[in-house]
Amino acid sequence: MMARIAEIESLVADQDRDTFLSDIALPHALAMHFLVLGETANRLSDQFQAALPQIEWRKIVNLRHLIAHEYRRIDHAELWRLSLTHIPELKSALPSLPPPSEIF
Repeated sequence: MMARIAEIESLVADQDRDTFLSDIALPHALAMHFLVLGETANRLSDQFQAALPQIEWRKIVNLRHLIAHEYRRIDHAELWRLSLTHIPELKSALPSLPPPSEIF
């Protein structure tokens, strides 16, 4: 999830909203990162999700379903807003993992 969050942050960093939204590819790339983020959230165990009740897991998963199955209803401006408001909140709510050198 942290990798997707980093990708979302990098897509919108130092971008003007209107310029970003008028780009032919960037809004779709942003939607794809939200889709993958939602798929990852959907695969997390109930235990993991229950341990972090401050995260609105169902909303994350529902957004993924909308992007995957109702793609004509994607509101790229709303994804832009979520990138700037909710992604930083999600990032701070997720537990930090130790670096790979400490895991292996």
